[in-house]
Amino acid sequence: MDSLDGDGAMVIIIGRCKCCLNEGDLKNMWTPYIYEGETEIYGMMLTECFGLSWQQPEDNMKYMDMICISCISRLRDALAFKREVLVSEEVLRENQDEIFLHTTVKVEKNLEEEEEEVKFSEVEYLEIPDSLNKEELCEEPLSDDQSQCPEENRKRKWPKKLPKQHRNKTYKQYTEKALRMAIDAVQNEEMSRSEASEKFKVPKETLALRLQNAIAKKEEPDDDDASKIIDQEKHYKLIEEIKSILTYTNAIPYKTRLSRYYCAYCSTDGPAFDDADDLRVHTKTKHVDDRTKVVDQIMRPQWLNEVLKIDIHSLHCTVCCTILLTWNDMLLHLKDVHEVALDEAYNRVIPYILARELKCALCGAAFASYNMLDGHMNAHYSSYICSECGDTFLSASRLKKHVLVHNTGKFPCEVCGKVYNLKKYMKKHFDLVHGEKGQYKCSYCPERFSRPFQRHQHVLDNHKEMVKIKTCEICGMTFDFMPYFTAHMRRKHGNEKNYKCKQCDKSFLMKYQLRDHQEKHLEERNVVCNVCNERFKTKAGLVRHSQLHRNFSTAKSQTVK
Repeated sequence: MDSLDGDGAMVIIIGRCKCCLNEGDLKNMWTPYIYEGETEIYGMMLTECFGLSWQQPEDNMKYMDMICISCISRLRDALAFKREVLVSEEVLRENQDEIFLHTTVKVEKNLEEEEEEVKFSEVEYLEIPDSLNKEELCEEPLSDDQSQCPEENRKRKWPKKLPKQHRNKTYKQYTEKALRMAIDAVQNEEMSRSEASEKFKVPKETLALRLQNAIAKKEEPDDDDASKIIDQEKHYKLIEEIKSILTYTNAIPYKTRLSRYYCAYCSTDGPAFDDADDLRVHTKTKHVDDRTKVVDQIMRPQWLNEVLKIDIHSLHCTVCCTILLTWNDMLLHLKDVHEVALDEAYNRVIPYILARELKCALCGAAFASYNMLDGHMNAHYSSYICSECGDTFLSASRLKKHVLVHNTGKFPCEVCGKVYNLKKYMKKHFDLVHGEKGQYKCSYCPERFSRPFQRHQHVLDNHKEMVKIKTCEICGMTFDFMPYFTAHMRRKHGNEKNYKCKQCDKSFLMKYQLRDHQEKHLEERNVVCNVCNERFKTKAGLVRHSQLHRNFSTAKSQTVK
């Protein structure tokens, strides 16, 4: 943000949101903006919602009161909720007597029905054995009106039938952990079946059935059943360890699809995030209460959600506020200080550092894109190994996709007939070229596109207010497309030259630089000049040679004149 000082000189001011102190797409808090046909002044909205004593500053200090797009959205929701509460309070105040009278009558009716039902709840009816006949049932003296014992004269009063919504609701609520503890207590002869049922709130019938199944499996072990039980035990332990990580640290679980971040609690049906900062803000504000409660739901189904990705950016312990610099520091800290061992999570919880410069959380290697970083993590986890080439993978789903690479064949396109050696290549070609729906969906409307840049161009044209500008902290260049920003950081400010020439010791930052360099090692001179038929090894040599012909032609024309 630019401003002029007293002498008229340009002063560069780095703006921050006054609410969250973050940089980004900022707006002035005291400038009127139009949103959905209504005028908004964010400073006045903050005062109305939170009762802050902020006042409109002078003209030369307005640049200090800025607010970001994220805080504006949260402010709108908070103010709308406050106004709804005030309206509800007013309605209750005006109609308090009517609402209270209606509620009192309804409660009294319910109490009367419950009392009528309770009268018969303690009656126990026994089955009549076949050996008894009706004469034995008539041994008691009958009244004058009942000289015989037919069924029509001896009607029995049955309890009143409960409403449908209240039937079969008397079962006990218990957790899987409580059931396991009850089974272990009975098997270890620490408690009787009745004591375990009462202590852990597990029905006796359920406990007896599970104990019977456990004994039967021990007597006649089956390899398939045994492996399933072991897998279930490991998965249950993994869920408990994930809960411990989310309890003791500020790590953020997430999911990905097509290089975009998704909230682990909302899954891929929820909003998509191009910036990891937005993902972190969303998770911390929208899912505070769900942080550990729905971990078992996140890991379902078990065969598909075998591993969990978590972001450990700025990792620290939430209990003792210790800064944890690396993933291994966290593992040692939880074990030594808080006595929390992470056996299953060590191999099945995959750490990532989602920052502007993507680096591996385990070895520190830098990568230009998230896809490259995600593929690199297979090298650190050898849970699954390809029998064909020996490559390692961190999950069974990744190995399954990799195996298709070795199943080469001929897969023609149904539309244009182009042949591919892998089925996934043919499918990708069909989706991009002939498909009616693109695989890249706009985050703000239902439009779909075949390429990410087309989607980005659509956002620039139709959702310009949602575009986030990325600024290079080294040279100050700005970018509105994340791939351009990452390519700039590698090309201009990257230090690691990963592309090495196999025929000499030279290394290059970009792949195309290596490709141009390798042409110099070619022995055959296949590039021919159209003027003098001289041959060259590379196109660059021909370009330099052609410049001589152009210079000669220019000098000759000037001499003729």
